[in-house]
Amino acid sequence: MTQSPYSIPLDELVDSARVPVAEQVVEQPERRFYGGDWSSGVILAGDSGCDGGGCD
Repeated sequence: MTQSPYSIPLDELVDSARVPVAEQVVEQPERRFYGGDWSSGVILAGDSGCDGGGCD
């Protein structure tokens, strides 16, 4: 077999794939929930075991 013109030594491949630790951390914005407060009211179909759309 002949050497591929696109092959690179393993050490170069590993070095090119390494990412500094400081760049590995991605900060995510705080999660915000847009919805009603379930603790303040009636939960629909809370006692029937159905999803509120009827049991089949």
